[in-house]
Amino acid sequence: MKLGKMPTGIKTFDVNINSGFPAGSVILLLEDIGAGAREFIYTSIFNLNQMRTDTDNPDKTKKKHNDENNMISNIMLPNKICYITVSKSKEDILSENAYAFHSDFYNVFKNGLVFKELSDIYFRHSIVQNIWISDEKKAMEFDEVSDKNILEEISEFLTKNANNNMVIIDSLTDLMMHETDYLSKNDIIMFLKGMTQISKTWNGLIYILLSANILEKQMQEIINDVVDGVLVFEWFDKGSVKMRRNLYIPKFRGLIPQLEQNKIAKFETKVTSDGGFEVSNVRKII
Repeated sequence: MKLGKMPTGIKTFDVNINSGFPAGSVILLLEDIGAGAREFIYTSIFNLNQMRTDTDNPDKTKKKHNDENNMISNIMLPNKICYITVSKSKEDILSENAYAFHSDFYNVFKNGLVFKELSDIYFRHSIVQNIWISDEKKAMEFDEVSDKNILEEISEFLTKNANNNMVIIDSLTDLMMHETDYLSKNDIIMFLKGMTQISKTWNGLIYILLSANILEKQMQEIINDVVDGVLVFEWFDKGSVKMRRNLYIPKFRGLIPQLEQNKIAKFETKVTSDGGFEVSNVRKII
């Protein structure tokens, strides 16, 4: 039996998850504010782009045999990386990387990504449209032509771009706060259910960012249940002078047994301007 896997590109992390995540997965990145989920995504994008363009590695797909289970895992790289921004602009993402990391990060994000901006739809029927727009000078422009709602725009983009690729949706926090006359939280949950099901045919990875402690517990558990995997980014030692970051995986189809077999409980992580997101230590169950 052949199984497809896609690496994160973060070597210190991939080595602990058997080279990557199962292809076709929808992955929720649940983050304490500033605990590293965005840096995880940014570093993954940068490293995967370097791997894809590495002239010394013309074979972008390799096979890894597992004799014990008589299975073959195809370790594949995405053909392209797509970034959907719900409320931010492309320039916001570029400037964040320019400030945080070395210049190569900025160049990769500027030239190596397919961006889909949805802020025009997100703010179109909000008070923002009336506050920061005028006839003389338009600080924000809004697309009045499209009659699609924001979920229809995302689904259309995924249908065209998700096959064998990596897609980031930034963010589910924005979507869950975007209740309107035509869009409810239940609509978003059903959208996630449908996306998780059809993603198996796309054979790539979809990452969704969500801030922790925003939604009520029941809604959070429903979302956790719908997606294939959940990565939790949290702060620990909050009372100390230097706060530290943790990453743990409470749920992931096909991956949890491997983590338990290796007695992995949590990953201690760090973020640097040179290396981006890294795993600094692996905490194991004794």
